[in-house]
Amino acid sequence: MGGSAKAPKPTAEQVAMERRQRMELEEETAASERRLKAIAQRKIGKKSLLGTPMVQEKAAGPTITEGYVQSGGMLKKDKPLFKGTGMRGRR
Repeated sequence: MGGSAKAPKPTAEQVAMERRQRMELEEETAASERRLKAIAQRKIGKKSLLGTPMVQEKAAGPTITEGYVQSGGMLKKDKPLFKGTGMRGRR
């Protein structure tokens, strides 16, 4: 049977040709990606301009401003609903 023969090393001309082909392919890929990105951005832009505004639904749980009141343009902590020791008295 035959032995395992190694593939011959590529010539300088073959290496140069492969490098050129790789560079051309990378340039084509980059151009395609730029083109697709521009198309996607235009579609997203049109949707955001022409789409219907989103309606924010009421949250099921407490909001981040619960327990605070607006006073003089600032949020201030509201008075607690109960007086107690807080977490210190719990075991």
